[in-house]
Amino acid sequence: MNKKTVAQLLLGLVALIIAIIIYFNFFNQKEIVENSKKDIVNKENQIEGLRYFSKDMNENTYLVLAKSGRPDPKKDDLNIIILDEVKAYLNFDKKGEIIVYSKNAVYNTVNNDTEFFNEVILLYEDHKITCDKIIAKFSENYAKLLGNLTYNNISTRLYADQMHIDLITRIVKTSMLNKDEKVKIITDNGFN
Repeated sequence: MNKKTVAQLLLGLVALIIAIIIYFNFFNQKEIVENSKKDIVNKENQIEGLRYFSKDMNENTYLVLAKSGRPDPKKDDLNIIILDEVKAYLNFDKKGEIIVYSKNAVYNTVNNDTEFFNEVILLYEDHKITCDKIIAKFSENYAKLLGNLTYNNISTRLYADQMHIDLITRIVKTSMLNKDEKVKIITDNGFN
């Protein structure tokens, strides 16, 4: 072979390797589902000790732990799982960890969309939010916190009906369902 042919083959090989690296790093979301065999107990499709982990191309991670889970009997889609005694850890942009607790959740194993309900608590640094439901639509980059929403931090308490969070821009909109009512904010320095 002449030098020109060897150079073209090497260039083609390098291009192929770069294409494979780009695909696996940017276009292929990694999702790992780990179930320890000793923790799996099947009682009418009930699975004990569930753990779902995913990581996106920006190194954001999402870990969902549940005491138990089962396929949603109302849906034919086996990717929709009803979870009990749920704890979720979200790490965005390496800026801190968000922890969500709830009695129950509906989790989509394909796109990680999760609806937390029953005694929902969200913790982030010194911030605590309680509400009836959190709908985390990772597939659409937003989260909605709904019903009896109470926000607390070191010096402020907020009461509202709903909160909408854009997961990309981090813009938060808080509101009441009845437009005649107002969001209530109480601070330790007397602002009301």
